[in-house]
Amino acid sequence: MLQDGERNTAETGAGININKHTLVTILVCTGISMLFLRTGILSILYLIPLGYAVVVTGYVWHTFFAAALTNIILVVGMRMISSGNSENIWLDIFYITLIFMFFTWIMGGKILRTAYRFILASAAAAAVFIYILNQPDSDFYKIYMEMSRIFLSSSDSAEMFETVRSILLYGGAVASMLMMFYINRQITIGIVWMIKKQKVDHGLTAFFAPVNTIWILIGSAVTILLTNFFSVGILEIIAWNILIICAIIYLVQGIGILIYLLARRTPAFRICINILLIIAILSPVGTIAVGGLVLLGIAENFRPIRRQINA
Repeated sequence: MLQDGERNTAETGAGININKHTLVTILVCTGISMLFLRTGILSILYLIPLGYAVVVTGYVWHTFFAAALTNIILVVGMRMISSGNSENIWLDIFYITLIFMFFTWIMGGKILRTAYRFILASAAAAAVFIYILNQPDSDFYKIYMEMSRIFLSSSDSAEMFETVRSILLYGGAVASMLMMFYINRQITIGIVWMIKKQKVDHGLTAFFAPVNTIWILIGSAVTILLTNFFSVGILEIIAWNILIICAIIYLVQGIGILIYLLARRTPAFRICINILLIIAILSPVGTIAVGGLVLLGIAENFRPIRRQINA
């Protein structure tokens, strides 16, 4: 995730004539993505085929347009066949189209380093999602109400919605988007390496948080404390979202440091430490484990732990 100075293997496709093999790859990957999107257990992985197409073909916007157009045709066609309510169909289509655009940009963009692409894409997607979630006729509203009923075990629909909405507003939505983009990107990189033997980046050991992140983290924490005294709602929401983003960045940096340090140990030792870390994160002390990794990432701002790797 989020490499500094990483080598982008994906190109925009400008000035390159698209060939038959490339076109077939993009279309096949688009088809698989649509299948995953509409298959319950695999729906969280629906971006992986698009990421694969971007990396192996080098065509960012061709892949995006193929996925966006296919999704529009399928959604409109399915809604016409089912004769369902299409009042907010375009909101749902707009959201998925944005996700396709953001992810292909993350996988193949060149204008900004990957860290900033992740942050901007996640923040924008989270804002759009929260807006759509407030539309009662939206499919996403219905899905989240059902999930709230299952996980929160409450029969009060209004109470459930407010609880979910509060979690999402105060960092839950942007954290979910960051993790979704990150998981799909990392699995994509693994698949490309296994199939093509193509190294996309140096991995987490090469990730260094943007220099000014520590000051943004401190500023957001101070803002949250101040808003508790002055009750500035919108400012508190913004500060919480920024704090969550910074914490996730330092969590990734902490994991990168841990992997770097373990790389010097024996395989048996690394396996044992990784197992213990997974157990700790999944156990009741998981918050402490995650917090420790965040603090480890922050500590590198004041004392260099790794040699910076240039891609």
